[in-house]
Amino acid sequence: MQLAQEPLVPRVERDAPAQELLEGVSSLIRAVRCVEHRHLALDGGLRRADASVLKVLLRDGEQRGGELAAKLGVDASVVSRQLTALEADGLVSRRPDPADARVGLVSLAPRGQAQLEALYSSYTRHLRAALADLDDDALLAAADTMQRIAHAITEVTRSARRTPPVPSTGD
Repeated sequence: MQLAQEPLVPRVERDAPAQELLEGVSSLIRAVRCVEHRHLALDGGLRRADASVLKVLLRDGEQRGGELAAKLGVDASVVSRQLTALEADGLVSRRPDPADARVGLVSLAPRGQAQLEALYSSYTRHLRAALADLDDDALLAAADTMQRIAHAITEVTRSARRTPPVPSTGD
């Protein structure tokens, strides 16, 4: 790959490796969203955000809406509205928390699990076809690198939230 020598944005210091990574990630996100859009449209309207909620429930099991919101990095009111729609569609179920009746526990309904499994099975087939020239070791190495990058960015972001901003000098 030929790295560009000029800054991507005028008056921004050129850091070729970091900026090329940013461009690569942006391109990958766009490509994945195109695939998602195509598959989600065929799936009968399951939105990306809904699939994210269902995936967390599948992975982590029954939990409170606030826990879901924290794991997804969104406000609890956002998840509450999503859960209402998902419950109406029969994709999740809710019940009172025996430890605190003011709070509800959410779980993945069998229909939600079936839709999520069908969606990800379709994604996997599409990805395998698109990346047929890469063997399993190359795919696993790429996945490991992407997970390490995501973790590093998340940690820096988390640390930045805990550190008070430095006042600007006005220069």
